Amino acid sequence: MTAPGGVELTPVPAGEAVVRCCERREDGKPIGELEVSMFKAALIIDRDGILEEKARTVAETCAPADSDVGGTVAISLPGASGYRADIEPRRNSTDLPYVHVFAMAPHDLGVDGGVVVVVRSAKPEWPAAEQMLGSLRFLTRHGTPQPANDEEHPPLLPIISKE
Repeated sequence: MTAPGGVELTPVPAGEAVVRCCERREDGKPIGELEVSMFKAALIIDRDGILEEKARTVAETCAPADSDVGGTVAISLPGASGYRADIEPRRNSTDLPYVHVFAMAPHDLGVDGGVVVVVRSAKPEWPAAEQMLGSLRFLTRHGTPQPANDEEHPPLLPIISKE
């Protein structure tokens, strides 16, 4: 299945809370992959600790053998907050050496879980990932979608910049 802009969506088994998509060059080599999954956690007690640990754990799990997992960095969005972990390649031994992990949760404390986004790319910049992250929405306890980013606030999920 292909989404607008040539991004390929991979169907997942029913009941699995994961969305995967990939953009490929004309020769079939990947430009980048983005995976979004959900996790359940009691975020009221130690929200920052849980989100930071989730970002670090996922980054360590998906880091290629010849790379370094950087420290976690707090991120803040109009509708959510969380942590980011970057994986720095020592050399490009894989097709997608640049990996960024985001563990986030909406500000709505009635929601007992969060979202993990893993971005893998061939180059430091991947414009399709920026667009997908910019369109991220969180459901509130009332079932209404709340933008993680909005027009008034530019996206604060940089793929490369650590500002």
